[in-house]
Amino acid sequence: MKKYIILGLIFLGLVILTGVIIFQGCDINLLLTSIKKTNPIYLFLAFMAVWGFVFCGSLFLYRILHHFGYETTFFHSLGYFLTEIYFSAITPSYVGGQPVQMYEMKKDGIPYEASSVIVLFYSMFNRISLIFWATIFFILGFKTIFSLNKVYIWLVALGYLTTLMVIGFFALVIYSPKVSALVQKICNYFIKKLKFIKNKEAAQEKVTTMLANYAACANITKNNKKLLLEAAIILPCQRLSHLLAAFMVYKAFGLNEYSLILVLGFQTAVTLGSDLMPTPGGVFFNESLLVVVNNLLYGSTLALSGMLLLRTFNFYLLVVLSGIFYLCFHFRKSRA
Repeated sequence: MKKYIILGLIFLGLVILTGVIIFQGCDINLLLTSIKKTNPIYLFLAFMAVWGFVFCGSLFLYRILHHFGYETTFFHSLGYFLTEIYFSAITPSYVGGQPVQMYEMKKDGIPYEASSVIVLFYSMFNRISLIFWATIFFILGFKTIFSLNKVYIWLVALGYLTTLMVIGFFALVIYSPKVSALVQKICNYFIKKLKFIKNKEAAQEKVTTMLANYAACANITKNNKKLLLEAAIILPCQRLSHLLAAFMVYKAFGLNEYSLILVLGFQTAVTLGSDLMPTPGGVFFNESLLVVVNNLLYGSTLALSGMLLLRTFNFYLLVVLSGIFYLCFHFRKSRA
């Protein structure tokens, strides 16, 4: 727990530092005045879009766990999803979210062999959904979306290519027998070398059993057409719901110059350009790219106001609420 508090403080420090850099020289009174003039209906729709993202993520976990034979409740699936959101935000490069999520599943009787496949499968389809929408938006609005500076263009292009590579890597890890065989060889090598492991045959047998269970779980995702169909419907809807928050914030300021396709396309570009950056949650790169994009969408006067509202809805508020929910979720399970 102490480690996560320290990570949370580091995350908070980075947020403050980013805010100081971005808001330096900004007229705070003008910023607050512009936010006060926004349309509350569109702000409510932005809030609902973000929670549509949460609902879809939780629904997919609920469905895939049932396909794996675990009769979990939707509340527990929501808890797993928000746990991943919270710990991803406060750890470098999102690495903390999924291990803690898998640990919470383990406490509910879901073995690591199953949860690891679930996490990898979700991550793969989540990125496929991002590439799916990015490709559509980039084709329809290429000239405008890629009209900004070269750093922005290179970051987006690099994000697109690396996301494709990550999808291929996840598919390889989940489904390739050669990867499983390699993992088994590596584990057996270390079992033989580590002196503190007394019963080496039992340890090797345990590794073999775990990998066999992992392969069985992987085959469920590969051969279950209903699961694949649900993933192909729910996860693109989840990604779209998260992107729609950007358009609702844009409309809240009474702006109409850019279409739905272009606003969502710019937001997709920001996501691609910042997702793989090695900082806690990609905060600095995301905010920096948003400033560049928002200067075009909102104009220099409203750019910071738009960024502040959007990040409040689709990141900061989500992190705070997911943190609170995690504590309640964790405490409730501890008392059970």
